[in-house]
Amino acid sequence: MITEIYVAEWLTLSAAWRLDQGLPVNREIASAKPYASEMLARVTDTTLQIFGGMRLMDDIQIERFWRDARIERIRDGISEIQRHIISRDLLRPLGA
Repeated sequence: MITEIYVAEWLTLSAAWRLDQGLPVNREIASAKPYASEMLARVTDTTLQIFGGMRLMDDIQIERFWRDARIERIRDGISEIQRHIISRDLLRPLGA
């Protein structure tokens, strides 16, 4: 799980750096957004499995994180739209 978190962080920081440098960032942002939101869903789901019945206790907010992760995947732009942006950015130089 920590590896996936690091990858999401790196993708986000890489896109931010490119933006700061004035470089094109459409593909990088469109890559970071769905990866991070889908990673959040995977990590919270795995965490729910690890905690088992304890996840329902009031002092452990894992269930709330899991619900928030579901919403993030919709709010940040549907992954299919982000993938369309990526493919368009990749194919544009080829004249497609």
